[in-house]
Amino acid sequence: MTEPEVLVLLREVFQSEFEIEPAAVRPEARLREDLDLDSIDAVSLAARLEYETGAVLKEERLKSLRTVSDVVALLRGLPLPARA
Repeated sequence: MTEPEVLVLLREVFQSEFEIEPAAVRPEARLREDLDLDSIDAVSLAARLEYETGAVLKEERLKSLRTVSDVVALLRGLPLPARA
């Protein structure tokens, strides 16, 4: 996935899961401070991204995510299974 494709996906997920306006989901946005995600939200986000991408997100990598840009980099760096 390209960076723009990942951002589109993230904006859709943030809007549907957390009712966050897509315009707020910018690369520099901080997950906790700007988007108000807590640890339970982070688990929901990880589960939804795994569902959407088919990738397995490891807990230790998720703990280091601070910004939307970090999430984009994580998803872009993962080998994603082919979709049918």
